[in-house]
Amino acid sequence: MNPVLLWITAWALAGLQAAAQKAPEYTQTYAIYIRGEFAGTEKVTEAADEQGNLVSVSEHEVQMLDGLELKRLAFTTSMTLAKGGVVPVDYRLQYTSGTSGDYYEVKVQGASIRRILSRGGKVSEVEQQAGPDTVIFDFNVYHHYDYLIRRYDFKKKGRQLFRNFVPVVGGEIPLVLTYLDDGELDYGRGKMPVRNFRIELVGVFTGALSVDRDNRLVRLVVREKDLEVLRQDIVPQ
Repeated sequence: MNPVLLWITAWALAGLQAAAQKAPEYTQTYAIYIRGEFAGTEKVTEAADEQGNLVSVSEHEVQMLDGLELKRLAFTTSMTLAKGGVVPVDYRLQYTSGTSGDYYEVKVQGASIRRILSRGGKVSEVEQQAGPDTVIFDFNVYHHYDYLIRRYDFKKKGRQLFRNFVPVVGGEIPLVLTYLDDGELDYGRGKMPVRNFRIELVGVFTGALSVDRDNRLVRLVVREKDLEVLRQDIVPQ
């Protein structure tokens, strides 16, 4: 096997095994709706590894219409955030639907960020500079909003820009987060205090999101994509 692939496999397994050794400290499930119809779920767990870093592991499964054909998209992710904060150390996404075994992973070392992509059995690598405001926000992975919100400076408020490294494209797309107000989300069985934000992945989409007082994602709406994501406990019954 290619030495690079051997290193990738060993590193990924070590990260997942370290996460598995610790009991989850947080678990959550999100329901995903496309065009108003239930399409799938995202399930995430968080635990500290032996070094005290936060490791999140998630499972995703979505059914999507491609023309008249219903297609299944499934993948797993793993992200490590540095001890005591939300600065990314590494990230991996592995497709589990289909037979391609495609994946991509990102490693942050000092001022360098490197992405390795395996698609159709071909492996490619890109590397670029990382800054203190660099985030890894994979826009189809919704619990990443939890980590993004924790990077927001509530003392300054207003419109805040982040350098977002998007793993699937292997480059940066500016990400803008704007605090709007505090309010209440009425979900039919009660009301929940929330903080409301506008999110913009420049040139890709603009959406609205609400988080609870622990800065955990509660609801995301991206109207131009006919997408709504709800935390499981507020899904209408």
